[in-house]
Amino acid sequence: MRILVVSFCVAGFLQSCNVLRNPLKMKNYVEIETTEGNFVVGLYQGTPKHRDNFIEKCSSQSYNETMLYRSVRKSDYSFGLRNGFNESSVMQTDLVNEAVIPAEFNDKILPKRGTVAMKRLEGAQNPDKKSDATLFFVVDGGKNITASEVRAAVAIKNRDTYKIYIDEFLSHPENKPLKDSLDALRSMKTMKQYNEIYARVMQMVKPQIEKDGVELYSISEKNIEKYVETGGVPMFEDVYTVFGEIVVGLDILEKFSKLETSLDYCPKKDVSIVSTAVLNKKDFKKKYK
Repeated sequence: MRILVVSFCVAGFLQSCNVLRNPLKMKNYVEIETTEGNFVVGLYQGTPKHRDNFIEKCSSQSYNETMLYRSVRKSDYSFGLRNGFNESSVMQTDLVNEAVIPAEFNDKILPKRGTVAMKRLEGAQNPDKKSDATLFFVVDGGKNITASEVRAAVAIKNRDTYKIYIDEFLSHPENKPLKDSLDALRSMKTMKQYNEIYARVMQMVKPQIEKDGVELYSISEKNIEKYVETGGVPMFEDVYTVFGEIVVGLDILEKFSKLETSLDYCPKKDVSIVSTAVLNKKDFKKKYK
């Protein structure tokens, strides 16, 4: 009996180590039939809570007749809402009722093109970035993205933090000449020089930001290369839990991107999920490989 228990423990430990090394590994798949076409999502082993939640929802056909209710070309496509319901109200109700999932961020799991993530409430009401247990979205981001665009996305996410420190820095009397120079360049719309000086000021205040323990958003050079290769939306990184990716039918994104929408990104044409079916790895390979 002792040997058997030890064997189970060792097997569990090895499996856990394998998931840590390769969180992108897939053993479960979901076929999603929509009125615009079908696609298959492979679910990551590295996000088990989100994986199991999605399997449960899809097994019970909870998504049948729910809508593609938000379509943002080259960004994302949101699913799971029923006609007549409001996204924010649904997520607020789910948060109150604890119909949420703890965040499962992993630096090896990126919001590349074709990945699937859960929606969530933002701001102070959800500081732990818990995912809604029902609403999900598919990441687009377009096929082509440059390294400079990724770095620009990083700068945008850090902009507000830098502005607070730069405004404080420039308010000091000894830095008035620098502030006057920036004001003059901006008023003359000489933006190239303005940006060059502003970038230098950013480097000047960065040590104080680090000293204060304020965490700046960053993307490693390795991940920048991955975004250039695959496309995606870098600004979603560590914001929403990505738990899977489209492994069959990626061309569905082209169809979604061509949908005409209203000003609030709601598709003018009704697009809905018809059915979902869960497959294990063996059945998936038999059907699609």
